[in-house]
Amino acid sequence: MRYPIEKNSIQETLVIPLYGRALCSRKFPHLFADQTAAELLEQIDYDVSALEQRSGGLMQTFGALEAAMRQSDLAFEVREYLRAHPRAAVVNLGCGLDSTGRSCDNGQCRIYNIDLPDVMAVREALLPAGEREENLAADLNDLSW
Repeated sequence: MRYPIEKNSIQETLVIPLYGRALCSRKFPHLFADQTAAELLEQIDYDVSALEQRSGGLMQTFGALEAAMRQSDLAFEVREYLRAHPRAAVVNLGCGLDSTGRSCDNGQCRIYNIDLPDVMAVREALLPAGEREENLAADLNDLSW
């Protein structure tokens, strides 16, 4: 069964960056590879045809590259930090459906993925927490937590 993503929902905000990473992986595999993004797109029930129609355009391609490079740059910095601090905590605020923490896992760190409850419901269904990893539902705008 594919996980349903409703239009005009918080969960829908997961689709565009996910699609961008998958598109960049498909178009520029020598620059960026995110196999998880492509696999997750197959697991959601969401009509990406409008995104597909624009996927050859300059703005869509640039946006995909921008999202991919931002994730790649962040992963580089996390890996560098973990070399010096192998048992550090990796905290992914507003994680959505990205797997940056997992791609940086050195086997010793702890990974905390934090996002809104609606987003974390999707993440738990599609990317359940692994070893030394926790998916935490929290509204980052609510300072009481």
